Amino acid sequence: MKIIDKYILKRYIVTFVVMLLMFIPIGIVIDVAEKINKILETKVPFSAVAIYYLDFIVYFANLLFPIFLFLSVIWFTSKLANNTEIIAILSSGISFTRFLRPYIIGATMVSLFALIMGFFLVPKASKGFNDFRYTYLKNNPEVRQNSNVFRQISDDEFIYVSNFNSISQTAFNFTLEKFD
Repeated sequence: MKIIDKYILKRYIVTFVVMLLMFIPIGIVIDVAEKINKILETKVPFSAVAIYYLDFIVYFANLLFPIFLFLSVIWFTSKLANNTEIIAILSSGISFTRFLRPYIIGATMVSLFALIMGFFLVPKASKGFNDFRYTYLKNNPEVRQNSNVFRQISDDEFIYVSNFNSISQTAFNFTLEKFD
């Protein structure tokens, strides 16, 4: 890897991380402002709130990874163009496809990180995030409006329900499928 590749890749990754570090606290502040009354009403323990916001950070970061990736490319490429660094790089004889190599490497690194997060961290964070909301923030924690429920009831029978209300024991769009 050449010096120019390291320079572009470093600026790309740093811009991406800075965008994450700038927007996640904004998301936390908005979420706190939205939920603070409910948290105080139900007297949620501080440890549960802290765990909720750790899960929220992972959930929120994963949700906004693609837009941060897009914005960071636009932001730091416009900075390179504003400082006429792109003109200098291309006029030195480097082809445009060669110039794009650090972008592709950086996008691959960020995508792999997002994929690993999506497989291992995000499901646990999403479960904690949703459990906190149903346990402490809903009026009746026993009530869950379930939608798109799939269940296997035997080796060759499956049921599908588009909506299920556990209180009234009512299901909508019920389908029973039997396979031979």
